[in-house]
Amino acid sequence: MAELNPDEGRFKVLIAGGSLVGLGLALALERAGIDYELFEKGQFSPQLGASIGLHPHSLRILDQLGVWGDIEREIVPLEDRNHYSETGYCFEESHVLGVINKVLRRPIIFMERCRALEILHHHVRDKSKLHPFNGVVAYEDTDDGVTVTTQDGQTHRGHILVGADGIHSRVRQLMAEKIRDTDPASSTHLVEGFTSEYNCIFGVSRNDPASPFLRDRMVNNVYYPQYSAVAAAGVPGLVFWFLFVKAATKTRTPNCPRFDNDDAEALIREYGGSQVGPGYTIRDLWDAQVKATMAPLEEGVLKKWSHGRVVLMGDAVHKVTINPGLGGNLAYEGIARLANGLVPLLKEHPIPSTEQLVEVFDTYFAGQSPRAHTVCNLSGQITRYEAQDSWLYKFAAQHIIPLVSDTTKANAYAGYSNGGPWLEYLPLPDIDKELAHQRANKSKSSTGVGLIPTMGAVIAGAGIAAMVYRDYGRISLNILG
Repeated sequence: MAELNPDEGRFKVLIAGGSLVGLGLALALERAGIDYELFEKGQFSPQLGASIGLHPHSLRILDQLGVWGDIEREIVPLEDRNHYSETGYCFEESHVLGVINKVLRRPIIFMERCRALEILHHHVRDKSKLHPFNGVVAYEDTDDGVTVTTQDGQTHRGHILVGADGIHSRVRQLMAEKIRDTDPASSTHLVEGFTSEYNCIFGVSRNDPASPFLRDRMVNNVYYPQYSAVAAAGVPGLVFWFLFVKAATKTRTPNCPRFDNDDAEALIREYGGSQVGPGYTIRDLWDAQVKATMAPLEEGVLKKWSHGRVVLMGDAVHKVTINPGLGGNLAYEGIARLANGLVPLLKEHPIPSTEQLVEVFDTYFAGQSPRAHTVCNLSGQITRYEAQDSWLYKFAAQHIIPLVSDTTKANAYAGYSNGGPWLEYLPLPDIDKELAHQRANKSKSSTGVGLIPTMGAVIAGAGIAAMVYRDYGRISLNILG
């Protein structure tokens, strides 16, 4: 796409954070011809986070950015999923993941997070725009721009700052400090807006082809009282796995716990003997690990997403539990929404005013926030559902959900996935061409939120089976991410 502005006086976006969201935004801006600089406090592809699950609506965006082909060569699409009770009984053999692939013509995948970062980094054309080991430590917001100070003490000037720097966002912290006197309630919420009730060990382990834990394309889920585990074979020779355990107490940011390897070892000593799938335990996965990390599962959606010329994105503003794997995908929806707002604005106003930029931020919020609330609520319910946090969840998992056909589940999920945005300034891939026509023929509400009614509103009283079906049959039924 042609450059939107001449080199002199060009609009520039400053990005704080160089993980999957920051690099994804950098690619989206680069393809739009929008100038940017990205500042990351560490390296660009560390072996942190173990894995990433990507859903069809994110793969569509990555396809538009020219990235999907390299990712596709790394993975095997997930197809089958077996669900086990605490006794080892398989109460559901599901093929919904494969059916979703047939319906949407895109799979649900799992891959190493560090490899995904390497691929994104590789596709950035101008590497001089990327600044590792030089995160944003301060910023000043004025009527005509933003100046950031980075770890090396240097200052950098741009027109907006995007805080894509994760759950421990420095930009969010700075924003809270700047509005403390004028808007103390919002300031407090920026700091304390996330809670955590579950902890998780997420790892990647070797999956010996001669004696695999589970075959490629397979997912195993196991449900225990107050904890659960998942294993997925989405890359040849590797298995991605998670142990979810309910914490003793609910915590709130900034006081959610931080864990080290000793904490993870202690959790493995307590739960390691639990079987995940036929013939292997959590301890077996731990002993075969390539990488494993323990972290709290923060959850929440903030009320304030921007201030002046500074806007937040991804985990910095909406954080969800990871069981259904929708959090990272939600962040890519945010990339599309923000970029879709900036591109037409800059075509008409190459150097827009603060007021014009705020309108774009408000539109981004209006489109993204309802979807974020829905995904946050659903993800939290699935975390508790898999950990059998109540008799109702246990009953639904083992006696109701298996009655819903894979086709029904897949078609309902497709409605949700197709409700996600794409990059409107880039061509849609051929397999997605019908989407634009379908969207034009639907109502203006395109978030897909209506397909995922919250469990809490409907699980009281009689008719429990139909109600549980309504909530979980309409989207993922623990579709793994």
